[in-house]
Amino acid sequence: MPMIQPDTSAATEMQAIAPGTYAGKILKVDYGMSAKGNPMLTITYELQVDGKARVRKGYHVITGEGAYGFDNLLRSTGFDAIADQYKAKDGEKPSFDTDDLIGKELQIVIDSQLYNNELRDQIKSFLKA
Repeated sequence: MPMIQPDTSAATEMQAIAPGTYAGKILKVDYGMSAKGNPMLTITYELQVDGKARVRKGYHVITGEGAYGFDNLLRSTGFDAIADQYKAKDGEKPSFDTDDLIGKELQIVIDSQLYNNELRDQIKSFLKA
């Protein structure tokens, strides 16, 4: 059997982030489909929590009733005009390059929820940086 040298010192990084508003930045954007078959983005965020960088993922449906979070994200990153076009009942829906989100800074509002008797953080909304 091999000898190992585990290091679990970073395990505390997995603890829930306390509810509040934190400075954040978008690190990565991936396109995919939700479990219900709707187009969605999986976005990786870096938050500054007590002087440390913490990473969280957000899952954003981009069409239909559940797209309010994506609208909020666009507006908080300075894409108000295009968000208005997507929200309009009439008119063309322009293409959007998701790479334009990478590196954008914003404020991320964190809330908490109880999941399987364990307190977890969740992204609630976004504000402009």
